[in-house]
Amino acid sequence: MAEPVPFLEPLKTLHETRSEEVFGIIVKPIIPNGGKHPSFSHFRRVCTLSHLPEDLTWRRDYDSRGLQTSFLLVPNTVVPWENIRDTFLPHIDVEGLPRCFDAVVPRFGPLNAEQAALWTERYWPTIYNPAAQVIQDAPPLHHLKRVKSQLEVPAADKYMGLAMMAAMEAREMGHGRAVGAVIVDPETDAVLAVAGDARWYAENPKVQRARKSNGAEGRPEYHAVMRAIAMVANKELRRRIAAGGHKKFLTTYCETPSGQALTSIEARYEDDGKALQDLTTQVGNIAISEPHDALPEKQSGPQKEGYLCSGLDIYVTHEPCVCCGMGMIHSRFRSCVLGREMPGSGGLSAEKGANRLGYGLFWRRELNWRVMTFQHTGAAALDGEGRIETGIFHA
Repeated sequence: MAEPVPFLEPLKTLHETRSEEVFGIIVKPIIPNGGKHPSFSHFRRVCTLSHLPEDLTWRRDYDSRGLQTSFLLVPNTVVPWENIRDTFLPHIDVEGLPRCFDAVVPRFGPLNAEQAALWTERYWPTIYNPAAQVIQDAPPLHHLKRVKSQLEVPAADKYMGLAMMAAMEAREMGHGRAVGAVIVDPETDAVLAVAGDARWYAENPKVQRARKSNGAEGRPEYHAVMRAIAMVANKELRRRIAAGGHKKFLTTYCETPSGQALTSIEARYEDDGKALQDLTTQVGNIAISEPHDALPEKQSGPQKEGYLCSGLDIYVTHEPCVCCGMGMIHSRFRSCVLGREMPGSGGLSAEKGANRLGYGLFWRRELNWRVMTFQHTGAAALDGEGRIETGIFHA
């Protein structure tokens, strides 16, 4: 049997896309007042003359004097130089010591042992500790490989194809752009929600046509990702009401409007009470490439208490905008698989360059949740007719 061909490419985190050598001046302040102090744990804090690079200009001052000198690496954002000097003065009887020098060193830790050795020769004795790779900077490699292997199954193509179907149906009905999203429970391989973009949708056809003709690009709560999350929320609300919870809200509760199904493919995954239609061959004029493939099974909604989408996977035809990306993170998804990067508007990619935001929202140490994110390298092949939008807009 042929080996499976990998088709998911992990997005690089902000830490992984940074310049290999970002410098900071140790003695002078390098961050604004009130910020967190930088960590330089990747350097030896105290060293002797023999440990320093030979080409440091101020090192030569001590080569010929035969002094037993120790060098202390201290950012003065932590302790002002004056305080350090006053502490050492009573214990040093050599004229001119202690002295303060500007030592320019890389701000972040080395990525490998070779880089640590190079920095030791150039800047300051550097330590590489592979176990010190913090989870805030990048996913643990073993965890990333495990999730990637779980996602690289034939069903992944089916989920991405389903998102494309939702995207096409939304555009053909004039609801919005050809963008789709599918939420999947990886434990059961069941689809929880399918949503297309609906930024132009209105119950009044005239209003909808006006929004479309005017190119209205607002209403992020009607973007595909936010609508899919709202659908899961509505399902969970209905489940809790049916289970006897939220009784005090029975007369006042209201489902999220953006989470209402607007197309046939969305409706198929909306309500367990409705008879399932066979959509394996045709939805409107959108056909699945292989008629014998059945659409994925559906599931009513999350059965666990806690964050709404904790542990779930989301498949999107386009890289989400900043608003949708933050909504995805706040909902605590396990992973995201995107079909097309959106260099001018996407909030997940950390790659910087012309017309790129480079926010890398999916994995940032400042945020309290991180979502392993992959690009489906075969998404273009799934969209054989080139129907998915390729312009620059906020998805």
